Amino acid sequence: MKNIVLLASTVALLCCSAADFTGVYPEDVKTIGLVAISSVIPQKKLDEGTNLFAKAGYKVKMMPNVAMRKVQPPETRARLFEQAWMDPEIDLLLFSVGGQGAIDVVDIIDWEKLRSRDMRVIGFSDLTLLVNTMLAKKVGHPYSGPVMTTMLYSTPATLKRIHDALAGTPPSAKLTPVKPAAAPVKGTAMGGLLDRIRRMAERGTLPDTAGKVVFIECTSKYKDRSEEVLGQLVEKGVFAKAAGVVICSFNDSNPKARMPKKEVAALLERFAAKVPCPVFKGFPYGHVSQTSLIDFRRELTISPDGLLEWSREDKGWK
Repeated sequence: MKNIVLLASTVALLCCSAADFTGVYPEDVKTIGLVAISSVIPQKKLDEGTNLFAKAGYKVKMMPNVAMRKVQPPETRARLFEQAWMDPEIDLLLFSVGGQGAIDVVDIIDWEKLRSRDMRVIGFSDLTLLVNTMLAKKVGHPYSGPVMTTMLYSTPATLKRIHDALAGTPPSAKLTPVKPAAAPVKGTAMGGLLDRIRRMAERGTLPDTAGKVVFIECTSKYKDRSEEVLGQLVEKGVFAKAAGVVICSFNDSNPKARMPKKEVAALLERFAAKVPCPVFKGFPYGHVSQTSLIDFRRELTISPDGLLEWSREDKGWK
């Protein structure tokens, strides 16, 4: 009994241990701009995240609305985002949390003003709307990856992948072909949360997918409509000229609500049969502890057997 108690205590301690943000960003990142255009971050998570960054030696410049307990009007969120982008002291923009609300902000951001600075921006989930808008407008350097609340439960391996991606040496990944490619797939990345891709497609704001590798994740929250939404995107021609599709974490982020693996596999097989491009699965990205960064500006290649490799050269916007 004593051994069981000690084991349970050890497991509890490991599960509650905080992430170590030391060295998570390349050496040229000294100051992080913490921004919010979606939901409000819980105070406890805000304190935990900013303390971890401070402990790791980073300076955090937090926009005023991040710490507010009420979501501010879209105009306020847009102007504060622009302010952070243009702040010469800030080296990288990180979103405090996802949630919802970005759809009210992305269209009123002054993107022309922001062209004057090549800012690195990291966001996913609801921020799928933001980083894909950056891609569509060819402004800044968008990365689809974890917000601060997600980083709180990131594994050391995940944090290392984030560092490497930002340092220009993103790691390779072994994927599983769902619909094999006859030749290597080449292109640049786009995509994110399936529901937000749907919204952009409906609004006509989704970037051109021609020659792109579309990365897709879907949380168990949206699992009941995931196949329907994929079908809608197929009907809209979203994948008609895409170089390929990479399915990431899909309908499985919540153990209590996730779709069984066999059902997910069957769903993806049905989807792959409807699109003209190769389809792969298994990239570590989504609302999971092992999520990676996806660089929207760096070329990638996927071999027919599923080895994904990123170019070491950032060519900027063509």
